[in-house]
Amino acid sequence: MDPLCGWCYGFGNVISKAQEEYKDKMQFIVKPGGMVTGASVQPVAATADFILGAYKRVEEYAGVTFGEPYLNMLKEGTEISNSEPPCRAIYTFNQIKPEQSVDFAHALQKKLYVEGQSLNSDDTYISLANEFGIDATQFLTDMNSEENKYGTAQEFQWVKGAGITGFPCCVIQKGEQYFLVARGFQPYEQLKDVIEKVLADDTHQ
Repeated sequence: MDPLCGWCYGFGNVISKAQEEYKDKMQFIVKPGGMVTGASVQPVAATADFILGAYKRVEEYAGVTFGEPYLNMLKEGTEISNSEPPCRAIYTFNQIKPEQSVDFAHALQKKLYVEGQSLNSDDTYISLANEFGIDATQFLTDMNSEENKYGTAQEFQWVKGAGITGFPCCVIQKGEQYFLVARGFQPYEQLKDVIEKVLADDTHQ
């Protein structure tokens, strides 16, 4: 997933439900995608009109809500869209509490899409660290380390190497085999159907 992907925000509840149902059968890890990096980094004003015209569809289809603070951020247009810092936060969190990877990624997106908090601000990550019982000062230190910047870049390469070009995307790994479970947003029952088929296939362990 990518923190700047609105459909990933919508998919968060679906994945959370899947995690609750299948937590005894598999581990859930969020792979940060790096959707808006490099030359794509720009003020949100560049895509604000498109998002303001499309967010209602995400709300209706996925059953989530985009908060007024976020919509006001879009209208103001000065916030910089950059996936790297929030993706680095997810990578850093995964080194500390991987079992809560999905919860953290969803909470991070709520900071943006509900509360209108900047994902370029240390204050946002301090708040998230506190919510998850992590020392905020240490979290920021780790997040801003060269090691974790490199690790995040490697995650981007993994996603790219896996052929994932859009988000959200859900993959199950069984042994050395990878199975595509969802490309783009899917309702829970549809996702569950594919998960059940993959788990029932005992030819790949």
